[in-house]
Formats: sequence, structure tokens, C-alpha cells
Amino acid sequence: MAWFWVTIASYFLNSVSLLVNKFLLTEKIKNPVVYTVFICFLMLLVVVLLPFDWRPPTAYELFIELFAGFFFGLGVLFMFMALKHGETSRVIPIVGGLQPLVVLPLAWYWLGEAVGTSFIIALLLIVAGTFLISYESGKLGRKAYLWSAISAILFAISIVATKEAFNSQDSFITPFVISRFGAVLLGMLLLINPRNLRDLIQEVTKPKAQSGPLFFFSQGAGAAASVLLNLAFAISSGVTAIINALQGIQYVFLLAGVIILSKFFPKILKENLGGAVLVQKVIATALIIAGIALLSF
Repeated sequence: MAWFWVTIASYFLNSVSLLVNKFLLTEKIKNPVVYTVFICFLMLLVVVLLPFDWRPPTAYELFIELFAGFFFGLGVLFMFMALKHGETSRVIPIVGGLQPLVVLPLAWYWLGEAVGTSFIIALLLIVAGTFLISYESGKLGRKAYLWSAISAILFAISIVATKEAFNSQDSFITPFVISRFGAVLLGMLLLINPRNLRDLIQEVTKPKAQSGPLFFFSQGAGAAASVLLNLAFAISSGVTAIINALQGIQYVFLLAGVIILSKFFPKILKENLGGAVLVQKVIATALIIAGIALLSF
């Protein structure tokens, strides 16, 4: 069960990264595409890991690894587009809540992973909880819903492709590093648009106050989360959809963070935490925890 605790640690770090991302997207960086390009290019840093476990991939393995990274980058892009138009604690649960519904059939069809009745029940509990924790009528525009749904599908495809890469090459570092180059390729393609290139140059040459330290803190947490999540996929067997569904705990971490930080930054992390809404979120959290408990014991 080492993969279980590695997964939980990954989702905690990712919730920290997401909270800082929301602050940056609202106050510091206005173009989500530029933010995505920054992240994609930062992934080049993982090349320092290659000397520790370099195994030349076959043509198929290379394609799958680049494919997984490219779709991961696309998922990040659409997630940031959704965050630009919606609240963090509502957008992220939608992205995560939809993912298991896509990962489950994909993992069954592509990886041959079957699941039992208890997992199906746990999956339904977690998905119900993630949607309930994010629901508030009229509080999320159509664009945010659309970008969130697209992001979820892209992430799901990337997750299953990543697991296929680990299965095919029987390695962790090589598939992980090569997949990051798929995201770098996406970053390069995004810069073909002159506006994105102009905004990137402006952000680099005239950075806003404190955006640099916050950005690197966010990406440090996000990078650690990514490494741990990929490690969980690499050391596990037959539980791809389970690992993905466990991100329900991330929304509990996210909710706690929003409740605390909204007291200090109410204009940035605008959340309605009135009595009825708080009860709704508590019930949603209970559903998520119940689903996770069912998976764990």
C-alpha cells in the first residue's frame, strides 16, 4: 500500500500549488497560456534525472511518453483557462470529479484493468462528493464548466497513457522525463501565436512584484506532486483508476486552504462559506472520505 500514501502526499502538495496558482492567475499573470508555457518549459529541469536510470525507449514507448506529456500540458492549459473564470474550490473538483469517469473505461480498454464492486461504490461516493463540494447554482459560468470538462478528459487520457508508458518500459525515470518533453513541445507550439509570445516576453522582462517567488514556490510544490503521483503509478499494479479517484482528498485539502486563506485574501479567493454552503461542503467532504475509506480497507 505504499502507493496509497505516496498518492495522498501528492494530492496534498498539488492542492498547495493550485491555491497559489489561483492567486497568480487573478492578480499577477493575466494570460493563462503564458502561465502554461512557463510550466511546460520548467519541465526541462527533469533532464537532470536521466543519468540515474536511462533506458533507450522503443519507437512505441517514445510515442506514448510524448503523447502522455503533450496531453498533460493541454489539460493544464484548459484547467488554467477555467481557473481564470471560476473559483478554485469549484473548478478543480469538477476537473477531478470527471476524470475517474473517463479513466475507468480507458484503463479497462487500454490497460486491461478490471475493478470490483467495492471500487465502483467508492468511485460513485467520491465523484458525488467532488461535484457536491463544487456546486452552487449560477456561480460558475459556461466557459468555466466547458474548460473544466475538457481539462478532465485531457488529463484522463494523459493518466492512462502515462501508466501504459510505465508498464511498457518497466522504468520510472526514463518514461517520466521523456513525457515532460511532450509538454515542452506543447509550450513551443503555443508560442507560434504572436500574442502569446509577446505576453511571455513582457512577463519575463517586466515581471510584477513578487510574482517570481510565488510562481517558483507554486511550481516547486506542483513538481513534487507530479513526481510523487507518477511514482505511485509506477510502483502500483492494476489500480490506475483508484489512484486517480483518490484525488477526492485533494478537494478536502483545497477546501481547508480556501477557508483559511480567504480570511486574509478575500478579494482573490472569493468563496461563499455561509451556513448552508458550509453544510453542503461538509457533507461532500464526508462522502469523499467515505469513498477513500472504502478503497483503503
